[in-house]
Amino acid sequence: MTKIHFHQLQGDREDTITRALQLVCELANEAGKKQHSVLVYCRDTALVQNLQQDLWQHIPSSFLAHSTSAEDHAPIYLCSGDEPGDYHDMMINLDSDTPNWFSRFEHLAELIYGTETQVQAKRERFAHYKHMGYPLGFSKVENLKGAPVLL
Repeated sequence: MTKIHFHQLQGDREDTITRALQLVCELANEAGKKQHSVLVYCRDTALVQNLQQDLWQHIPSSFLAHSTSAEDHAPIYLCSGDEPGDYHDMMINLDSDTPNWFSRFEHLAELIYGTETQVQAKRERFAHYKHMGYPLGFSKVENLKGAPVLL
């Protein structure tokens, strides 16, 4: 059964968006150290472009290998559609909605940030997962140091 952890980012809307992308990089980096693949789900094309830039610059002496195509089999797949490819280890959800195929993953990180509408959608998602019996975790992320890593 998929283990789900909610990370609620603290701060104003613009700050939390920036920090959400940083947290994605941190989570993906930690997963990569353990040889796990990561699917980042996000339908906002501007956000995906910002995330691509952050993944290239996250580690000063290197980069986090990623692709927007499942067929590339990159360690990090930035998915904006309905095709999850052959990814099963970890999914990071940056979208307000969660695709119905999330349960194929061992771990799901739900990031809570942005507008009140986005935050409310995640609250409803939490209640849904709880009702369905998924193991849940929750943390408020004030800074990225010490943020819980799922893998």
